Amino acid sequence: MDSFDPRTYRDALGQFATGVTIITARDADNNPVGVTANSFNSVSLDPPLILWSLSKSSRSMPAFEQAADFNVHILASDQDALSNRFASRSADKFAGLDIGDAGPPLLEGCTARLRCKTRYNYEGGDHIIFVGEVVGYEHDEKPPLLFHNGDYADKKRRIAKPDAGVTSAPVIGKADNVVTYSSSDRIATITLNSPDTRNALAENVIAALVDALQRADNDPDISCVILTGAGASFCSGGNIKQIKALTADQGMSPLELENWYRTHIQRIPNIMDAMSVPVIAAVNGHAIGAGCDLACMCDIRIAANDATFAESFLRVGIIPGDGGAWLLPRIVGMARASQMLLTGEFIDAVKAQDYGLVSETLEPAELLERAMELAQQIVQYPPIAIRKSKRLLKDARDVTLKEHLDQAAIWQGVLQQMDDHREAVDAILEKRPPNFQGK
Repeated sequence: MDSFDPRTYRDALGQFATGVTIITARDADNNPVGVTANSFNSVSLDPPLILWSLSKSSRSMPAFEQAADFNVHILASDQDALSNRFASRSADKFAGLDIGDAGPPLLEGCTARLRCKTRYNYEGGDHIIFVGEVVGYEHDEKPPLLFHNGDYADKKRRIAKPDAGVTSAPVIGKADNVVTYSSSDRIATITLNSPDTRNALAENVIAALVDALQRADNDPDISCVILTGAGASFCSGGNIKQIKALTADQGMSPLELENWYRTHIQRIPNIMDAMSVPVIAAVNGHAIGAGCDLACMCDIRIAANDATFAESFLRVGIIPGDGGAWLLPRIVGMARASQMLLTGEFIDAVKAQDYGLVSETLEPAELLERAMELAQQIVQYPPIAIRKSKRLLKDARDVTLKEHLDQAAIWQGVLQQMDDHREAVDAILEKRPPNFQGK
């Protein structure tokens, strides 16, 4: 960003509502850090000053306390995935983003971006309030991403409401029909549709799957996703021919391969971790390598009794590049995860259930029916409460009990002011089915 005319900055401030705001900086070791601001305001035009606050319990607090400068990003209405990513406690919020090597990271595609020099920080109860002087500013005509009543306020405007009954779109972002999407009664079914490769995660499949997952999470009329595979397999993992081509044909360097992983297969665990809508994996047949990891990314896993699981990366001389070594121990424990990864052994559905990798095993013909039953049990509850319950479980992995309780108290305060909460209580007292409106 270049220097700016303060008059332009002043005029632009009145043209858009301040929406979801992300602040970025670098820590003492030059590592990028980014948080969603608890509050953001412009407080002076001469000089142009802004303030924002951050909870004292934030793990990013030391980085911002020592930072001489930071960047402010007011997100655009199509950046809810980016908002979800920074609201979560993902290991690398900047994965796959082009942020440069020096200076506070700049995020692309925003409604507004402000480059600021830190002027002051001072006590604000359980928060620290930061004051910055705006030294660079740019503004796009995009509408901002607004958050209201526990959800993104303009989702219904951005997403066309489906017709009554089942809606389907056989193609997600691609003309080769590698992923299908259908929805009915608040449930979306996403199907990997490359049975000839046992639903291997080739580049086009990755892109289409990410699009489908994002579509479901962005839709306020979806409260649960079922993920499954067409044909005899759930997912056989990475496409071996394509992986071989990266080095044998394209001659990629280690740095290029690293970037390929960040911008391709790692998009799947990043979107899965950022999603607020719960995902049920209905595992049919093979769930091998990255396919096993894909199942682990889901919130609930059920399997056909002929399903087979394996962490088979060592068989081809590589490691899990999609988060499997992080996910699997959290599900089955370190000893069993180590055994699966280091031996590459194949385990059947019975052992997978014994390990806790799946919660139920069924006859293949009953798998999707049971997945739908589980989804229907979920979607009977208030839509926003469903999403917040999932996020509470996800975020609890990496926070202290105090941080978890603080988060629960904040969300409880929001949920108990919503119409759906009052409707739920009234329905119980009046002994009738509830009618939730998602508000």
